[in-house]
Amino acid sequence: MPDSRWTSCVPILASLWCVGLLSVLAGCSQEAPIITYQVPTKMPAVLAAEDTRMIAAILPQKDQAWFFKIMGRESAVDSIDDTFREFVENIEFEDGKPNLDSVPSDWRKGAARTMRFASFDINTPVQQLDLSVSQLTRMDDWSELVVMNVNRWRKQVGLAESQKEWASAETMTWSGLELDEFADVPAIWVDVTGKASDSGPPMMAGGAPFASMAGGPNGGGTADAAADPHAGLPRDAQEAIEQAKASGASMPAAKEKAFPKESASDDAPKSDPALDFDRPEGWRDGRMSMMRMAAFNAGPEESSAEITVITAGGDLRGNVARWMGQVEGGQPDDADVDQALESAEKLTVAGRDAQRFILHPKDEDSQATSIDATIVPLENDFSLFIKMVGPADVIADQDEAMRSFLKSLKY
Repeated sequence: MPDSRWTSCVPILASLWCVGLLSVLAGCSQEAPIITYQVPTKMPAVLAAEDTRMIAAILPQKDQAWFFKIMGRESAVDSIDDTFREFVENIEFEDGKPNLDSVPSDWRKGAARTMRFASFDINTPVQQLDLSVSQLTRMDDWSELVVMNVNRWRKQVGLAESQKEWASAETMTWSGLELDEFADVPAIWVDVTGKASDSGPPMMAGGAPFASMAGGPNGGGTADAAADPHAGLPRDAQEAIEQAKASGASMPAAKEKAFPKESASDDAPKSDPALDFDRPEGWRDGRMSMMRMAAFNAGPEESSAEITVITAGGDLRGNVARWMGQVEGGQPDDADVDQALESAEKLTVAGRDAQRFILHPKDEDSQATSIDATIVPLENDFSLFIKMVGPADVIADQDEAMRSFLKSLKY
C-alpha cells in the first residue's frame, strides 16, 4: 500500500511547478528594458586629423646646398620649432660639412638612410619626428635651387607652388654667412603648413612618422617625403643618384651624376625645343639644369659671363631688388630700386613687351659682378628671364651680342 505522505505530496509539487512555469512564461511576455547610450560626436584629440607642418633650412656652401628638414603633425612640430631654428642658425661647417656635435642632448642619431648625410630622431609628446640632413650639388643660380626645392616641399604638404621670391620662403640669420667666404647668397628658412595628400590616420606618440602613408605624387606619398629629403625631384635625377650609389660612388659623386656641372657630353640636357634663337658668335655651351631652357658662357675663359634663360614667377620689383642685392652685396635702398625700375630699357622680345636692367656695382670695379637681366612677362604671372652674370667689363663687352640674342628669341 502506498505511503499516504508521498501520495498527498504529489499534487502539491505539481501545483508548485505549474505556478513557477507560469511565472516564467509571464516574464517572457514582458518587453525588454530600453538602455540609453551616449555616443561622443567629437573625435578625441589624440585621434583627430592634424595639418602637416614642415620647417626647414637651406644653407649654402661653396659647391653644395645643405638641407635641414623636419616634417610631421603640426602640434609636434610646434613643440620643437624654436629649438630647431636656434640649432640651424648657429650650426658651423668644417671642410664643407656641418658639425653636428652641437645637437640638443635629447636628439638621438637615427639610422643611416640613402641620400642622407645624417638623421636624428626627436621625441615629442605627440609624435617622434625625423630630422633629415642632406645635400645637393649647388646650382649657379641660388634662386633657382631654392625655388625648385621649396615648391616641391609645398606640394608635400598640399600647398600650391608659389610664384613669389624664394617661393614664399624667407631669408634667415645664420652665423655661417659671416664666417664662410663662399657664402655669397642668403640662407633660407622654410615654414609651411597644409594637409598632406594621402595623409592617412594620425600617428600615436612614439610611432614611426608617416609609417602608414602611401601613394601620392611621383610614385611616393608622404612616407617617401619623410624618408627621402629629395622626394619629388624628377625621376631621372633620382635614378641617376641611385645608380651612382649602387656602383659604390660617394654621395657627392652621386649628386654630381644627377646634376652635372658640365653639359658638353651627348647625354647632357639640351636647350628647350620651345625656345628658338640665334646664338651670337663667341657664345659657348653653358651648364644646363632642370630649370634652364638655355645656357651659355661668353667672354674670356678665365673670367667669363654666364647667360641663362629660365621661366619663373615673382613680381618685377622683387626680382630687381634681389639682383641689386646680389650686385651690391646687401639689401638695396627703396630709392635705388625705384631708380632702377624707372631707367629700365623698354624693348620687345618674342613679340612681348619686355624690360631690360643692366646693374653695375657702385664702386665701378671692372672685375666686380654685374648683371644684365631682361624680364619678359608671360601668362599666369610667370615671366621669361634672360640673365647674364659676370665681370662688369665682360657684361659691357657683350652688350651688342645680348641685344642680337634678345631680338632673335622666339618662344
